[in-house]
This record gives sequence, structure tokens and C-alpha cells, in this order.
Amino acid sequence: MFNGCVFTADRVTATTISGHWTEYRRVFAQMKNPALFPHLRLQSLAVIGLLETPDGYVLGRRHPSSLYQGNFWQSPPAGSIEKRGECADASLPEQILAEAEEELGLTAHDLTVGAPQLICRHPGTRILDIGLSLHTSLPFKEVEERWRHSANQEYDQLALVHKTETANWLNRPDLLPTSRALLEAALP
Repeated sequence: MFNGCVFTADRVTATTISGHWTEYRRVFAQMKNPALFPHLRLQSLAVIGLLETPDGYVLGRRHPSSLYQGNFWQSPPAGSIEKRGECADASLPEQILAEAEEELGLTAHDLTVGAPQLICRHPGTRILDIGLSLHTSLPFKEVEERWRHSANQEYDQLALVHKTETANWLNRPDLLPTSRALLEAALP
């Protein structure tokens, strides 16, 4: 299991997030047992993208055996802010692009990363998701093909959400909160 350094937020303002690096095992322990929060006080920071293709938005169902939120739908890519290399600074675009390659098989050449759209706190786990918009000129079928052949197994299926069907997804109980908020923000 991964036990690298992940970023946890100590203070969040409208323009700045400050915090510290900690081992993932500490964050994971608090995710599994939220009663640890008063002792550990960890608010893991994560990125999540809403990927727009020419056909619509991409959602992925987290694999049923996933350690976190199995069988729930979310907008991939998503993942903890990890210390990558020797740099102590976290770059949101670099983080979301690394997750896109791991989870969807898409490279930086395939994607345009937009500005942060929102921050959403998961109830219970206290994970703070920073939502970013992502765009690709690849059609959904090509995204799905890359996912099948080049990605990890975090998602067991992908779905295309046509822009006219976005509102239908908002009432689903199996859609994770940040993805719901990103889809709501994308509504005309």
C-alpha cells in the first residue's frame, strides 16, 4: 500500500491553503476511523477534475473493492496531493495531470487544466477536495479506450454524461459530493 507524503491543510482562506506533509497511513487511519480526528486533526488535501470532452462529461465508478468510496461515482481524475520528487511545493495542475495519467491513461498533451472551481469538505473523512475543470479534444470513446488499455484499476467503469443529462445525475445518492458540486457549477 502507498505510504508516501501527502499534504494536509491546517488553514484555508479564500486565497491560501497552508499546512504540512504527513504520511498517508495517518490519513488512511483517520479515514477508516473518523473518531481519530480530535487526536490527529488531519484534513487531507486532494484534487479532483471535471473532465469535459466534446461529447460531455466523464464520470467513473470507483471499483467495488476500493479502500475509499467503492461503488460511488466521481469525476476522474482525483487523488491526494502527494509529494512528487524533491519539491516541497504542491502544484495543483501537476497533481491533477499525474492523476489523469494514472487513472485514465491521458497525458498532459491530451488535457487543458482550468483554474480551481471550488473546495469541498467530505463529511466524516474531512478530506478537502479542490475541484478543477479539465478539457480534452478527444471524444469520449477515445478517453474510454485509453482508460481500458493504460490506466490503473481505480474505476471499474466510465460513463459519459451529456450536458443535457447533467441534472439527472445530481440527485443520485451514489454520486460523491465534490463531483455533484462540479456538475452543478457546470450547469448553464
